[in-house]
Amino acid sequence: MDEVPGDARLGWIRQAVLLLQRARPSTPPPKQADAKGTRPDGVGEQQGVKRPVDHQIRVFFSVAASSVAENDLPDYFYSLSNEEVRNEAKMRRGRLEQSWLLIPKSYKEKQALAARQKYKQALIRIPFPDGVILQGVFLPTEPISSLYEFAASALKQPSLEFDLICPAGPRTRVTPPFPQPGERAHTLLDEDLVPSARLTFKPK
Repeated sequence: MDEVPGDARLGWIRQAVLLLQRARPSTPPPKQADAKGTRPDGVGEQQGVKRPVDHQIRVFFSVAASSVAENDLPDYFYSLSNEEVRNEAKMRRGRLEQSWLLIPKSYKEKQALAARQKYKQALIRIPFPDGVILQGVFLPTEPISSLYEFAASALKQPSLEFDLICPAGPRTRVTPPFPQPGERAHTLLDEDLVPSARLTFKPK
């Protein structure tokens, strides 16, 4: 007949069982994936979402003509005679021929593109007929359509059709808001608006 253990022996047995349970390594429960597909490191699917560009909008007001000093020189003081105009044009042509005549066109284009690509931002100013000047900072890779959206946001009539005219040497050109069918969207860098440009607002 088996011997029934006493109280002291039962106490030792219980203590041994507790020690064995504490020594056994506990396995953590497996991590469950989030229903939205979020990774354990906290990086979700929204990582690829592009943030809107901060154009750092600023508004200026041009100085009224009445506030100009009355002792300004008359316009004829700054006018040149025909002989002075011809001499100035001749000197400019001579300097251009000496500096650019022997340089290939492809090299000049590469040099101009490299000079523009070093800029990370473009400062654009758009003066309106009422004297308000709208300024914004854009990325060189932004499409030209963003300039039209930027100007339209400041209009009292957003549906008003207009053109943005960019000076290009002796002539002016209209910056196209949207590309032609089959063409890619032109950027500020493509239209030589980097690092800064002043566009003229012209209602249609």
